[in-house]
Amino acid sequence: MHRIYEIHASIRSGALPNCSTLAQSLEVDRKTIQRDISFMRDTLGLPVVYCDDIHGYRYDGDVADFPVFQISAEELATLFFTRTALQGVRGTRLADALGTAFANITRNMLGRIQFTWSDLDEAFSHKSVQQDPSQIKPFGQLAKAILDQTETAFNYHKLAGKSAEPRKVRPLHLGEVEGGWYLIAHDLERGALRTFALPRMSRVRVLQTRFERPADFIGTAYLNNSFGVWNVAGDDTRHIVRLELRNYAARLAQERRWHPSQEVIARNARGNKVEVRFEVGRLEEVMRWVLSFGSQAKVIAPPELVKMIRKEVRAMQKG
Repeated sequence: MHRIYEIHASIRSGALPNCSTLAQSLEVDRKTIQRDISFMRDTLGLPVVYCDDIHGYRYDGDVADFPVFQISAEELATLFFTRTALQGVRGTRLADALGTAFANITRNMLGRIQFTWSDLDEAFSHKSVQQDPSQIKPFGQLAKAILDQTETAFNYHKLAGKSAEPRKVRPLHLGEVEGGWYLIAHDLERGALRTFALPRMSRVRVLQTRFERPADFIGTAYLNNSFGVWNVAGDDTRHIVRLELRNYAARLAQERRWHPSQEVIARNARGNKVEVRFEVGRLEEVMRWVLSFGSQAKVIAPPELVKMIRKEVRAMQKG
């Protein structure tokens, strides 16, 4: 597409280029240019013609637009939601690089549709947890280590830990959950998969040792086993969570999807009482989520979750 844009610009300028001059300037062979010209004419519908008398290409008609990208409303929405997934890194070098990438994409839209990041900001917004700019470098290191299948070392400070501990892992997946980034990796010392929050990682070092990525590991599937992000590899325990939500909580349940396996069943005609069902492995994050609804939530199953809620409420009452 870069070559085709350059060919288009040369023809539109009136330079009357031919296959030889274009092949030389774009550093490809003549047959490649011929295929590009055919694509411009037959697929993009550009009125490209070859003039024998002047030995060059020109447009047989006015060409105001260059129809490389014709974006639909659905595609524009997709572009916006993809961009908002990276809102947490605004004001960093990564954000500047993304701005350049968007500029390159929209440049080729020409008369079809043009917008800048500021245009999108006026039309849409997305509130998320802002990431610390200091996390940008380790994020890039980990992403490259995952792609290169290279072991990585870092210091990690657990939530309940007194100090950071050294870890050596085989990084497999980076996932964003509720505004926070997490690394899923095989911990070499513990011999199992573990989940690490990026803000609690320090002194990230990509090592020279390569590893073979497990063929049966799928990052998204691993995350789907939990309600949030925390999971235990090798633990096949599954819980069917059933929760009754009322009033505003019931309306939220009909508007949002908190888990891939979620089902919402209306319990009355007004829609202000529903039952929410989903299947997860661990229940700790489910407990915190249920408590966020206060008196508008009632746990139906499993019994383990009912006990956890009661114990937590009693502990809160004791202060």
